[in-house]
Amino acid sequence: MPLAVLQQKLETFPEEYFEEIETFFDFLSYKVSVLSVNPQASGQKIIPGLAEGKWKYPKDINAFDDEIEKEFEGYL
Repeated sequence: MPLAVLQQKLETFPEEYFEEIETFFDFLSYKVSVLSVNPQASGQKIIPGLAEGKWKYPKDINAFDDEIEKEFEGYL
């Protein structure tokens, strides 16, 4: 999209949205800076099981599932 078209679109917004637009521009600038340092950052895949064994939880974590279900049955 040419800059002139983008500028025309920007001029259609009320001034009260300019701060939000500026925040989005800042986000895009940050995104560009991160991708320029690490170009593969945008294509990283989530590896299932990567955190396996790194989190501790009680062995009886599901012990109260029935009670919780009864409490929330009106919402389910």
